[in-house]
Amino acid sequence: MNDAAPDRYTRSLDLYHRGELAAAAACCADLIAADPRHAGALQLMGVLRARDGAYETAIELFDRAIEADPAMASVHNNRGHALLALYRHGAAVASYDRALALQLENADALNNRGTALQALMRVDEALASFERAGRVDPGFAAAHQNHGELLLELGERDAAIAALQRARAAGGDVEQIGFTLASLGVEPPADAAPAHFVRELFDGYAQRFDRHLTDRLGYRAPQLVADALAALGLDAPVDIVDLGCGTGLCAPHLRPLARRLDGVDLSANMLERAHRLELYDTLDCGELVAYLRARPNAYDIAVAADVLIYFGDLTEVLAAVHASLRDGGCFVFTIEAGDDDTPFRLGPTRRYVHAPSRVEALAGAQGYRVLRHDAEVLRTESRVDVAGRLFVLMR
Repeated sequence: MNDAAPDRYTRSLDLYHRGELAAAAACCADLIAADPRHAGALQLMGVLRARDGAYETAIELFDRAIEADPAMASVHNNRGHALLALYRHGAAVASYDRALALQLENADALNNRGTALQALMRVDEALASFERAGRVDPGFAAAHQNHGELLLELGERDAAIAALQRARAAGGDVEQIGFTLASLGVEPPADAAPAHFVRELFDGYAQRFDRHLTDRLGYRAPQLVADALAALGLDAPVDIVDLGCGTGLCAPHLRPLARRLDGVDLSANMLERAHRLELYDTLDCGELVAYLRARPNAYDIAVAADVLIYFGDLTEVLAAVHASLRDGGCFVFTIEAGDDDTPFRLGPTRRYVHAPSRVEALAGAQGYRVLRHDAEVLRTESRVDVAGRLFVLMR
């Protein structure tokens, strides 16, 4: 093999595109050692490091590549991706803008730029960036979907529906888009929110979840759960499972009562924050019904604070919790409350609202005794109280 730099760089790219990433990295490292200012090799090594999650190292490599060749548009784009992954949104936008100024008309860059702008609350610019990405590549479903989601947040219902339908036609996530369209009354709702929708929602929300709920929404569900457990008068430590535990907002209330405290959630990012509390004995990343089915008669208490809002039909959830509880065990949970005309409906917030009387009837059919069923305010959204119910069921 010819050891000249162009040949080694070509070989690195070839290995990368064939998926032989370790070999590509080794080839890049050799080339950088021989030529520390080889912009292409520095960029490719940065891309490889970013794939491994080493974003800071990737940015350092991209900066070296830019120093060697400031006019290489693609390296500014890749630098933006790494900065976005670190939630450094302002710096990410600056990198994308530089790439675009260098004539990189790239739909992926425009879409990610829109994401960063949205996080910075530069909404009009974000909309324009998503729309431009869709024009550059009409088949880029993610750009149409992000455009639709932002329009939906802004209350532009008809435009949002049109963008989401473009996303689905372009090959976007049929289940997730269908779920959103159902929440707008365009299509019939599913029995539950798609698991990956919930996972992605809370993975992206994890960094600001606690502050947003407690400071801005006046979130009360953990305290309601704690008060309900206190009223039970537990006389000894018990085994508790926190369903949809998120960042662990319920954990400080549960730990003093627990012999064992387990948590389960779909979002790895939320669980990472819960782990920092050092209050749970175990944390499991998974779907709660499957988790409970694998643990029959394992718990004395199950709690679900603002979790059942992502389920329409509660039959499987109530059955799985019932099976996981020991005799005399209790399930404490909240729901958003609707009227009694239908068992549940999916609202424009993409959360399910349940008829309390139907929940009570379903619980009885599953073998529970209803100990409590109290009307409560769960939180405040747009200065309006969100009406809910606190249920305590006993097996």
